[in-house]
Amino acid sequence: MFLAFFRFFVGFGNAEMIAVDIPLVQEFVPTHKRGWVAGLTTTLLPAGNILGALSGWLLEPMISWRGLFLVGLAPALLVLMIRYWVPESPRFLMRMGRHDEARRSLAWALQCDPSEIELPTATADEETTRWRELFRYPRSMAAGCLIALSQTGGAGILMWITALFVMVLKVTPNEAAYTMIWVGILGIIGRLLASWMSDTVGRCYSGFLIGMGGAVAMALAGYWHDVCIGTVSVFFLFIMAQRFFGDASYAIIGSYIAEVWPNRLRASGMGFSYGIGNLGKIIGPLGLALIVGSSDYVGPKVVPSALFPALLFLAFWYAQAALMFLLVGFETKGRSIEEINRTLDTPAGVALDPVRLLAQ
Repeated sequence: MFLAFFRFFVGFGNAEMIAVDIPLVQEFVPTHKRGWVAGLTTTLLPAGNILGALSGWLLEPMISWRGLFLVGLAPALLVLMIRYWVPESPRFLMRMGRHDEARRSLAWALQCDPSEIELPTATADEETTRWRELFRYPRSMAAGCLIALSQTGGAGILMWITALFVMVLKVTPNEAAYTMIWVGILGIIGRLLASWMSDTVGRCYSGFLIGMGGAVAMALAGYWHDVCIGTVSVFFLFIMAQRFFGDASYAIIGSYIAEVWPNRLRASGMGFSYGIGNLGKIIGPLGLALIVGSSDYVGPKVVPSALFPALLFLAFWYAQAALMFLLVGFETKGRSIEEINRTLDTPAGVALDPVRLLAQ
């Protein structure tokens, strides 16, 4: 109970950082690199899993599990450093009428002297927003929330993957845990590819292709779970492919659900969409438990006969997110934050012309 209580606050803080950091990064990069750079902010998330696996493998015998908690705390120092080093978004500062701070923030981003930054002479009153204004944008709400619910598939498979390797591949738990290192490496490669694709192919087409790839790989892994090619398990191959696509989707989705909102609501909209998507961490285990006929809704145990329908259930969430990119979403590739803002027909607030320097 003690660990569960504090784990709640770990999850609370992690979700908050994602909802703040991606919109902030996007406001400091040129338009033509926004998808690529924002995607990179998610790229090394699987590296944390790899480092955790390596720490458990190499350090746990020496420092015990309590020592591993201290090791896991070390990266939190980077959070404090970033908060101290990176200035506030210039777009936010200008909307608030804090032009001197905005000039310094732009100068930091452009690596120039603040005196070289010209800002509008007119000063607007401070602009206030309320989160319930999000509901004025139903298309953004539908696209952001439904696409983010792909987390149901991701959370479900990651909850099961080690146990599935033990059951299907007939390996020991230690061997299955070691295999997760390769899953993490594939995840990093997938996120790098998706980050590049979002600015090359476009957010919607990239999201559709990668989402459908994750859905198909998940379904085929369940359908052919007992088939081998020589000594190689087809289940293993498709699960590895699924994690490539599944991890890749985060690099596009995280960036996209922060782009489909007006400028003044971007962080709030991204946080709301991501929060709804996190319901997948409840829907996934609950749905799996119902499919396998388990009364354990937190950690339902998979059985071979339920493997295909269970993975088909998880595949559905990737497929629906892929379709939402095409049917509900709208393309944001190559469009500045201000252009998206005008398209959504929201109050412009103060003039943001100097920020064009960041889009060049």
